[in-house]
Amino acid sequence: MNVFSKKRLLASNDNLALTESLNPGILADRLASLAEIGKTEDGGVTRYVYTEEEADAKKLFRSWMENAGLKVREDAVGNMYGRLEGKEPELPALLTGSHLDTVPNGGAFDGSLGCVSSLMAIEAIIQEHGQLRRSLELVVFADEEGARFGSGLFGSRAAMGEVSKEDLFQLRDENGVTAAEAMKRQGYAPNKLKKCVYPKEEIHAFLELHIEQGKSLEQQQKNIGIVNGIAGPSWLEVIFEGETDHAGNTPMDMRSDAAAGAADLVLSIENIPREISSTAVATVGKLQLFPNGSNVIAGKAEMTVDVRDIDEEVRDNMLIEIKREAERIAEKRGLKTETKIQIKIPPVPVPKWIQQHAQEAAEKLKLSYNYLPSGAGHDAMIAGKYVPSGLIFVPSYQGKSHSPEEFTSLKDCFNGVLALKEIAENIGNDNGQS
Repeated sequence: MNVFSKKRLLASNDNLALTESLNPGILADRLASLAEIGKTEDGGVTRYVYTEEEADAKKLFRSWMENAGLKVREDAVGNMYGRLEGKEPELPALLTGSHLDTVPNGGAFDGSLGCVSSLMAIEAIIQEHGQLRRSLELVVFADEEGARFGSGLFGSRAAMGEVSKEDLFQLRDENGVTAAEAMKRQGYAPNKLKKCVYPKEEIHAFLELHIEQGKSLEQQQKNIGIVNGIAGPSWLEVIFEGETDHAGNTPMDMRSDAAAGAADLVLSIENIPREISSTAVATVGKLQLFPNGSNVIAGKAEMTVDVRDIDEEVRDNMLIEIKREAERIAEKRGLKTETKIQIKIPPVPVPKWIQQHAQEAAEKLKLSYNYLPSGAGHDAMIAGKYVPSGLIFVPSYQGKSHSPEEFTSLKDCFNGVLALKEIAENIGNDNGQS
């Protein structure tokens, strides 16, 4: 298994040269230092929200922000901000950042690279310009992954006003500890939730750099991915009901097998997205049979279909088509079927003007790029519902993510920092027009 190490990261630098204001060695040092906090025996990282590991990572990152001269604050749920005041502080600020929490035994780049890249871009801007017209604010969102309490994108949702006080007392970890209790133990204040909301009128835009967590950029040998939209997930529950019978004594032509109906639909779902859109995807990741005996014909099958696209109409058309296919299969096989939408989240398009800034930055830096959708959720998806938000990808080695094998070369990481800095400079000095 290839896992993260500082030695491996430095060996992937492809003879990167120091720039006047950016040092790839510092980038490697910081990623390696964060990877040591919560390091697992497998070489991965486990860093849950409101734990000592997360607190140590934030303490280290806070010291870097303070050393850079940023004004640092934390809100009542643990979102951490570092601000560089602009020449015209009355203008809405440009925010940039990501998260430091991880999934169980996760990787060293998911979230951490976005935070470190934002810091290094701001440090370079300070060294080269001192200030921009707009204020720049680095944000480290709390609990993006949702690994402890099962409620992802928590910090960004709190900052956008989507979390209620009741949520904090209902969310529990596997030990029965509520989010509110865990927050209090780390010195945060669940009763001051309203003070966490960042006024939307004070945000000009939000930028996030992230590893792709897929194979497209690597296979197409592109340096930068310019995300044109973040897919909106929808979960469709499909139930097939047949008859439970003995596996040995029921002839094949006399069966009403719910498992066979589910299998038909799984195969159909492989083709439906391809027929509708090049950016559409659909996945059956959960399938249960009842009574689930090896010598029993299943009388019931329950499945959850994850359906996504960056275009809401396309995504909803897929849902309709999957429902129709389930009904067709049920009729053919003599089954009953029922479908129900469990969740349905709107896709978030990335504004064209932010995409244009990203393209211009890539072209100026002579970095190859592709436009592509994000199938995964990120903090930019939450922010993007309220303020203009952009998402930039850098390649992931073999598409690995959420595992110790997650890796992005130092050259690709550094290219991301350069691109983010260029975009931030252009937006931070613009005249306020989109």
